[in-house]
Amino acid sequence: MLRLFLNTSNKYLYLCLMKDNDIVNEVLMEGNNNHSEKLIDVLEEFLNNNKITVDDLDELYVGRGPGSYTGVRIACTVAKVLAYAKGIKLFSFSSLDLILSNELKNPGIYQVVMDARRGNSFAKVVKVNEQDIEVLLDETFIENEVLTNQYGEYKVINVEDTKYHVDLLLKYNLIKEEKDVHAFVPTYLRSGV
Repeated sequence: MLRLFLNTSNKYLYLCLMKDNDIVNEVLMEGNNNHSEKLIDVLEEFLNNNKITVDDLDELYVGRGPGSYTGVRIACTVAKVLAYAKGIKLFSFSSLDLILSNELKNPGIYQVVMDARRGNSFAKVVKVNEQDIEVLLDETFIENEVLTNQYGEYKVINVEDTKYHVDLLLKYNLIKEEKDVHAFVPTYLRSGV
């Protein structure tokens, strides 16, 4: 089974190819608000380098957000089009869970944060143990000051902690199947929404 993961919700464009449960190849590249210009070319090169085509893929996994509005839309649109056009199963994952994935091997309480500008963040607070993850604060758009005051004692994980482990997203069941490709909507979090 070939699985393709893609995420463009933050400043990093991320692609990962898994065969069964093994990671075959990954690309992580920093962008300058240009994922919309680069994703298709990078994806095409990534598939060519791995000697596969979109037709070889069995499942697509996409970061549904939260994050950059345009960034979230780019990966989600590409994934929806490919899933629909090629009849590939579509799954989504939280972009915050992807950032957290490097810590899923380490029990503890984590504050996962992505800058949302103007003194705000997209955030989630979780308690990780060896069996599961307990959500203490679900994905939210929050003022940095409020986040620090309420959850400041926990280890902060942000987008700069860029070692991703999509295999652990699968292990901890942090994936959601999008059975209706047309109804799939990314997670857009904003103030008052």
